[in-house]
Amino acid sequence: MHNIVTEDEDKKEEEERIRRALANCGYPKWTIEKVKQQMQNKPKKDTKTKKSDNDPSKGMVVIPYIEGLSEKLQRIFWKHRIATAMKPHNTLKSLLVHPKDRRDPNETCEVVYRVDCKGCDKMYVGETGRAFATRLKEHQKDAEKITGNRNFTRAKRKESLTEQNKSAITDHISQENHVINWEGAKIIDKDSNQHTRKIR
Repeated sequence: MHNIVTEDEDKKEEEERIRRALANCGYPKWTIEKVKQQMQNKPKKDTKTKKSDNDPSKGMVVIPYIEGLSEKLQRIFWKHRIATAMKPHNTLKSLLVHPKDRRDPNETCEVVYRVDCKGCDKMYVGETGRAFATRLKEHQKDAEKITGNRNFTRAKRKESLTEQNKSAITDHISQENHVINWEGAKIIDKDSNQHTRKIR
């Protein structure tokens, strides 16, 4: 509980105590006089206020500003002694700044990728500096040239063992007549250095 000094004699005593305390803390005498002068020149507040203004506020809410609606809400909240603050619904930032569009993973460049075989547990791991989807389409076109109306016989299989195709995928299709899981092809790593992509 704080005591309020009202008697002149008590005021002088309290003022002297404050002076000593400030002097002990290193405040020069002129600063104390300056503050005293400012306090004396300060205009007194008008104590004639409405009874409702003396009631404690029950809190504060922040609402978006919508012309015509926010003002009505503000009046309703004020009746319940709840202060309001309004923020703009559309800011310059929200109008100008947009999150980056999500990029299709298949358009990612400089990647190491994996393609599985549906006919066995073998897989092909390759690398490309171009878009993953572009390289995968090239593999599929090469595979179609091999699988195109070809009848897979023992003689054809024997012949395919001596053939050298563009990639290990087409070699596998040619030699084993297996179906590749193109839909399950996926990126397993990303590296901008071609040398390190090749030795993974």
